[in-house]
Amino acid sequence: MDAMRATLDALMGVNRDGDKESEMNRKFSDPDVCRAFLGGLCAHDLFTNTKIDMGACASIHNVSLREQYEEARQKGEANYDRELLENLDKLLVECDRKIARAMKRLEEDDPAARGYGSIATAIDTEDTRALTVEVKAKKAEIEKGGLVDPEETAEELRKLEDKRALLQAKALLASFDSDQEKKAAEDAEKPESEKEPEEAPPPDPKTAEMIAAKLKDAEAAGEEGRVDDVERLMNEVEILKSISASRPVVAVVPAGEVKITDQKLRVCDICGAFLSIYDSDRRLADHFGGKMHLGYCIIREKIKELNTRMKEQQMSREQGRNRGAVDRPKEDNKERGDRYKDDRSSDRRRDDDRHRDHDRRDRDRDRDYDRRDRDRDHDRRDRRDRDRDHDRRDRDRDHDRRDRDRRDRDRSPRRSRY
Repeated sequence: MDAMRATLDALMGVNRDGDKESEMNRKFSDPDVCRAFLGGLCAHDLFTNTKIDMGACASIHNVSLREQYEEARQKGEANYDRELLENLDKLLVECDRKIARAMKRLEEDDPAARGYGSIATAIDTEDTRALTVEVKAKKAEIEKGGLVDPEETAEELRKLEDKRALLQAKALLASFDSDQEKKAAEDAEKPESEKEPEEAPPPDPKTAEMIAAKLKDAEAAGEEGRVDDVERLMNEVEILKSISASRPVVAVVPAGEVKITDQKLRVCDICGAFLSIYDSDRRLADHFGGKMHLGYCIIREKIKELNTRMKEQQMSREQGRNRGAVDRPKEDNKERGDRYKDDRSSDRRRDDDRHRDHDRRDRDRDRDYDRRDRDRDHDRRDRRDRDRDHDRRDRDRDHDRRDRDRRDRDRSPRRSRY
């Protein structure tokens, strides 16, 4: 149930039921809306609960906003394709580097690995392509909304993906056997001195169980990119096989029941994980249906879609420019002369207007200067009047003081000289 709900959230957004009022009045151009989701793919939804889990996206995912953006994109009002392509390219570059390192390490241990076919090509069959079309149609149906039981539709989508993964696993095993048959035919044509030694007899049940456990650990290490651990585990498998080969064989397996396989690994050229041809179709199906493999499949497909669309847009713009240049009527000399006169008249009018503007600004500047000069003169007169008033008050105070002193002397009795 939780897995189906997470699938619905990734395809339709958390507000797929339209019951959150805070999301009703938003626009796709709001800064807190996820542009990658609007463009069709947010990487935060691809690798949940894996070793490269990016966590929940901090921006808003809303299907109705995606529909608004799609309408605006078709009208030419908005386009986030280039931004989305740059972000997806960064993720794919890291994956391709991982694949290159794994292939280099594998070729060092097994020079024949260079001649192995591509896994992506091996699993791309007519049946898997038909199921991919059904998966895309089911996803589009979920994204469109309006379903009576969306969880049931999500369960149908999961079953389609599982069926496709199982078909891909069987196609890969058939490709492995075909490669080995081709190699055996080439070895049969070689001289006896150049032929490779015959394969050892099958191990006993206990040793086979130990080998299977080692191979399982090697596959898990390969999916996580731990190349050194893969090499160590495969060496231990070879040791167990050699020990088993030294024991006497107590049972003979009919030739028709022996598969032409070996213990060599293959590198998935989609996600970079190591695959063993000893794995069962169910084990390989778990890989092809896993989030890591599906996530990188979706990224590669989206990048191809964006590149195609941007190339078509570029061609459409170039065709529009060329068509406009061809359809533009030619002007005769009189029309060009009239247009030249009109242009010169327009230039003279602009020059006259520019000169009038300059004169107006000069006059305004002169008036401002005169106004400031008058203001300064007025301030100077005010300061002079204030200073004159201060001096007058000081003289009045001095005069009053002398009068008081004189009156005081007149009132005091005079002393007799005798």
